[in-house]
Amino acid sequence: MNRAICPEPGPRHMFVVLLINGKRVSFKSVDDYDKLRAAAEQLAAEHQWQVKLLPMTGRELLGFYGIEPEEPKSMADLDPEFRAQAVQNFVDVLRTSH
Repeated sequence: MNRAICPEPGPRHMFVVLLINGKRVSFKSVDDYDKLRAAAEQLAAEHQWQVKLLPMTGRELLGFYGIEPEEPKSMADLDPEFRAQAVQNFVDVLRTSH
């Protein structure tokens, strides 16, 4: 019997990856989980396929694709004017977001 394996996403999951017979078909935002779960279950029921819908964090998704992020650069090495503007931009975003 074929079935869909669809563990529920946790609070840190940002993406879901859809695998059919072990091959990646797509990845989407975790916001699409309910819609994709229904589709995964339907595909597994109608075809002779193994279907998995895997929730992933951003770091897990990078690892899944074999991407190794660089270590962050030190803020002390930034141009002082650029750093001041970056800090101001972040402060402005925090002030205006609700």
